[in-house]
Amino acid sequence: MKKMAKNVAKNTGGVCLIILGCMMIFTPGPGLFTILAGLYITSFPGKHVLVAKLKKTKYYNRYLVKIESKIKSKFKRKHK
Repeated sequence: MKKMAKNVAKNTGGVCLIILGCMMIFTPGPGLFTILAGLYITSFPGKHVLVAKLKKTKYYNRYLVKIESKIKSKFKRKHK
C-alpha cells in the first residue's frame, strides 16, 4: 500500500513539473529542464525514448551552455 501511494505522489509531482515547465516555455524560466525533470520523475511506457528525443533538441543544448556559463562566471567571481 505504501509503495502505491509513493508512486502516485511521485507521478503527481512529475506531472506538476511538466505543466510548470510548459508554462515556463512561454515565460522566463528554465522550461525545458523543468519538463525533463518532470519526465524523469514520472513513470510511463516510452519515457526513455521521449527523454532521448528531447535531449537531442537545439533548445536543450542552448540551455545547457547558458547554465554552464553562468556557473563558471559565478565560480570565477567568488574565487578571485
